[in-house]
Amino acid sequence: MITKKILYRGEASKNTHYYGDQEDDYYSKDGNAAIWQGKGAEALGLSGSVDINRFQAMLAGNYGHGITAGTSIRKDSNARSGLDLTFSAPKSVTIQALIGGDERLIAAHDKAVEETLQYIEKHLTESRQTINGINHVEKTGNLIIAKFRHETARAVGSNVPDPQLHTHTVIMNQTQREDGSWAALQNDKIVQLRKLQNTIYMGVLDREARGYGYEIRYEKDHIELAHISRKEIETFSKRQTQIAKELKDKQGLNIKNASRLQRETALLSTRQRKNDNYSRAELHAEWVKEANEIGMSLNTEHPKAKERTQKVLAIPKLDDESKQRIADMAAIWAIKHLNERETVMSHNDLLSSAVSHAAGLVEVEQIERSLSKLHGQGKLIVRPEHYISNTDLKGRARTRENWAKEYASAKNITLAKAYDAVNKAIKVGRLGLVEKSYATAASFHSEENIMEMEKQGRNTVKTIIEPEALKTELDNTTLTPGQKDAIELILSEKDQIVGIQGLAGTGKSFALQSTQKLLNERGYNMIALAPYGAQVANLRNDGIQAKTVASQLTATDKQRLKSQLAENTVVVIDEAGVIPIRQMEQLLKQLQPSGARIVLLGDIAQTKAVEAGRAFAMLQENGMKTALMGDIQRQKNENLKKAVELAATGHAKESLAFIERVAEIPDKILEDPETGAIERDSSARYETIANEYVSLSSAEQAKTLIVTGTNSSRNDINERIHEYLGLAGKGHEFQLLTRHDTTKMQRRHTKYYTVGDIIQPERDYKNGLTRGNLYEVIKCDVQKDRLTVRSLSETNKEIEIAPKLMSKLSVYHLHEAELAAGDVVRVTRNNAALDLANGERYDVLMVTENSVTLGDKTGRSITLPTDEPLHLDYAYATTAHSAQGLTCDRVLYNAESFSLTTAQDTYYVSISREKHEVTVFTDDQKKLPKAIDRVPYKGLAHDLINPDLQVEKPEISKKDYEFTHAEFEM
Repeated sequence: MITKKILYRGEASKNTHYYGDQEDDYYSKDGNAAIWQGKGAEALGLSGSVDINRFQAMLAGNYGHGITAGTSIRKDSNARSGLDLTFSAPKSVTIQALIGGDERLIAAHDKAVEETLQYIEKHLTESRQTINGINHVEKTGNLIIAKFRHETARAVGSNVPDPQLHTHTVIMNQTQREDGSWAALQNDKIVQLRKLQNTIYMGVLDREARGYGYEIRYEKDHIELAHISRKEIETFSKRQTQIAKELKDKQGLNIKNASRLQRETALLSTRQRKNDNYSRAELHAEWVKEANEIGMSLNTEHPKAKERTQKVLAIPKLDDESKQRIADMAAIWAIKHLNERETVMSHNDLLSSAVSHAAGLVEVEQIERSLSKLHGQGKLIVRPEHYISNTDLKGRARTRENWAKEYASAKNITLAKAYDAVNKAIKVGRLGLVEKSYATAASFHSEENIMEMEKQGRNTVKTIIEPEALKTELDNTTLTPGQKDAIELILSEKDQIVGIQGLAGTGKSFALQSTQKLLNERGYNMIALAPYGAQVANLRNDGIQAKTVASQLTATDKQRLKSQLAENTVVVIDEAGVIPIRQMEQLLKQLQPSGARIVLLGDIAQTKAVEAGRAFAMLQENGMKTALMGDIQRQKNENLKKAVELAATGHAKESLAFIERVAEIPDKILEDPETGAIERDSSARYETIANEYVSLSSAEQAKTLIVTGTNSSRNDINERIHEYLGLAGKGHEFQLLTRHDTTKMQRRHTKYYTVGDIIQPERDYKNGLTRGNLYEVIKCDVQKDRLTVRSLSETNKEIEIAPKLMSKLSVYHLHEAELAAGDVVRVTRNNAALDLANGERYDVLMVTENSVTLGDKTGRSITLPTDEPLHLDYAYATTAHSAQGLTCDRVLYNAESFSLTTAQDTYYVSISREKHEVTVFTDDQKKLPKAIDRVPYKGLAHDLINPDLQVEKPEISKKDYEFTHAEFEM
């Protein structure tokens, strides 16, 4: 992990003491604990160990060697003196290095830090000079870096500081320009691209640790040593250890069995303690004691790793050609991995994913060459180069052509002269190149196919009811104008594929029921398809024949499927806004040849598809006939109705004024004083939401929905409600399954699995895996790319599998939670045998050690055996994606201003579920309007090559022209 901290001149003395204070660390005498790095340092004659006095002088702005601060460098004490990028090693590496005594891992960490800084210096280092109000940015490629390696976490409140191998890399605020002058460092890219830097660091550490004989486990955005479990890692979490000790000493409780309130009380108590001073020898003895107490075999693992090292050394060193082949494969993997979720992929996301997958075996430049090669082969589409003013980084990016056209028009000069001015502005750094974006040619062709099928279907079907006759029949109903427009589009238009843009709460279900009645009277059938099982269940409850999109696409009885689709069939694709490009293309290819009418029903303003693309919006943007159902009926409160109307039309910020209750409950911001890592404590807000829900009557709770952005906040609120309802300790602990959020490409590689994962095949395999059965991963052999799994239903049945040959696997994490009679839960996986649909909500009626009995509002009950983990979760709080399609009387909405899950679409979904009342809880009321106004981008390949995008024709104000002039008239 890499964290950042800005350093100021006024704190030079304090910072010098802080960084230089590592003399008590075990490995501070190895000559690498405090050293210089960088070409800028070399230019100043700085090498080897850091001279602490020279370091302090530089922090204060005194560099010597005749360097004088330029006009862009402030002289006051608040001026920036440097940037501290702190590289923290994964906890397992720290444990094996500092407690297990393998100094080679310290060297691996040092090497990873060094190579990452080399990349930063070569590719991300720029200077900025302001001349006559215009910023000039120059790529310099040299840095002055002082590195200080520390070994302990020095958090206030910890009796025994944890081992924490980390390096502070202080990047001075000076870099040398091409003309030999020194100028202030522009650190924007260094700060913004920490994800890529972290990937490089982890990749090199991965390579080095494997070279020292260690097996690696991959956890989302970092690595761990495979022989150290997550549970063992958590033992050396200062907070976990503090809480456990406090509970045991003061209350005689085990942390696992303590309630949330008891744990929080212990946390607050431990924060108030002063830190005792321990010698490094005493600390090491304490760490070893803790490790031994939980049975860690650090001393035995060290020699085993050394023995394995001999085998590693026997592997021939890769030549450049071999590395490039690995880079090519890694780039293709990264494209497929990212392309599953997003059609448009950023350059740095592709680099990060590819570098991570290559596990430190290739350089970033080699990945760059792979991407260029794929573009040259026509497999990748690249957005034309866009440039942005370095004076106004929040301004609009333009192509070189558009900058020239606008400047030529403004100055009434020839286009050739304007191009000269633009080229000069780019060369001297007044215009900066914007990050590239990519899409695959395959994505582009899929989009083309969808649009072409819609166009081919225009004016090809017969009118079911003539427009005038239908209008007369609808005039005598209670249907809204929007509902009537939708029905007329389905029954009277001649286009085979049409759309209904239905805002939240406009009565889409009633419109479908009315349409079905008219169709049936004339010998037509209606079939509905929906993305999720719970939506299918709702459609069936409305009397409409329905099934999931997935079941339609994977149906094996093609003849029966064909007989269901004919010219007298209307197929409604519900919640079309969350259907990705991939599925939309498959659906239309399957449905269109039958002659059936296809109706896409959804709302492009609500949450988008998890997978890539915006198919429904794309069809609307490209001329598909679409009816608007905009008559909102759900909200009974006029202010709330106005808020929903504004949110539905893209005016989220304005809609806040009509929300009658917005409660601000700020977070506590906790900063690790050693690494600068920031942690938010949102417990006060979560507690308020939980208490407000619990204060309601049982009848009111049943009609109340809590919506939040992240799964983490959802879990926290759910656990509190279970406890505050008085259910803690009244049920039984069960193993529940949470889906592991991986892509298909990750599921096909052993390195992305962890011992303890649960896999569930979606089909039978010849290797012995059976559809629907659960298997625990007990071994990951990354070298052979093989997993060993154990059946949970068949004792001692172990199977070795190759995940790359298996495309139909679901992967889950196990966690334990208490279920008690009175809990509200949701189903997290379809179960056709028990007629359970993903997303359905049930009350827990009864629990025993061996079973859980669920019931719904219709009186139906289902008993689930608990001899295997359950696909269940608490259902008090839900995310906005899961809330889409639900209706209630009251919503409690947790809108966190700092979270990327807070945006226009999730805000709109969250405040439009209820009929009567919504309360918005936030951490910062002033920042909330900007957060909910953010528009998430779900890109298309066509966005990158759209002529209107390449040759923009924006309206430019007089101020814009003046600004444009300034860019070129230096």
